Amino acid sequence: MDKYVEVFAASDITFAYLMKASLENAGIPVQITNENLQGAYCLDGMVPGVLVPENHVEQAKQIIKEIQHSSEIEQE
Repeated sequence: MDKYVEVFAASDITFAYLMKASLENAGIPVQITNENLQGAYCLDGMVPGVLVPENHVEQAKQIIKEIQHSSEIEQE
């Protein structure tokens, strides 16, 4: 069984699922932690996390970086 590693901490569950969809479209398996916290107060470290298998971490981080960069450009 693969060890999963967090590659992104989302501000809310919707954003976590958007990242999940993007990574899965690239063929990367994804798990989300703390997904049942929507609507609850977020405590320290208790935000939705996007996890991928250890052997996909670098690819996932690159995709996330590209998504964040695209989002920054759109906001300008």
